[in-house]
Amino acid sequence: MEPRKTPKPKLTAEAAYENSHLVARDLLDRIADLLQDMPAPGDDDHPIHWGHVGDINPVNALLLQVVTFLDRQPG
Repeated sequence: MEPRKTPKPKLTAEAAYENSHLVARDLLDRIADLLQDMPAPGDDDHPIHWGHVGDINPVNALLLQVVTFLDRQPG
């Protein structure tokens, strides 16, 4: 295998952050879509049961971790 002839371009912190920020926003959109697909309260055709509570509680715990991390005071 031949060595690379052109050096890999260096990514700036600004560009890397912008990319990561866009990825985070895409993930938020996906989370919103997935939450929307979960059973909603008040649906007589598909009543909520304790299994649904068991499904949503870990989601809320993980989301709280994200909020806690993002809400920290700058150091």
